[in-house]
Amino acid sequence: MINVQTNTFKSSTVEASTYDFNTKQLIVSFKHASYVYEDVKEEDYIAFRDAESQGKALNKFIKGYSYEKLED
Repeated sequence: MINVQTNTFKSSTVEASTYDFNTKQLIVSFKHASYVYEDVKEEDYIAFRDAESQGKALNKFIKGYSYEKLED
């Protein structure tokens, strides 16, 4: 069973993401900063991960979740 999954993307906005299937935390790394999103449903993460555009998918599936900017 996969507990944590990390992906890199060919995106002008999103560089990478890490999703923890147990805690439902999603960390999204942009060129300028990283953010952690809380209580992200697995199906929303998968839709974000598999989208043709992670930037558009982030707005559609992830932006509604509470988040916090990670310190550099």
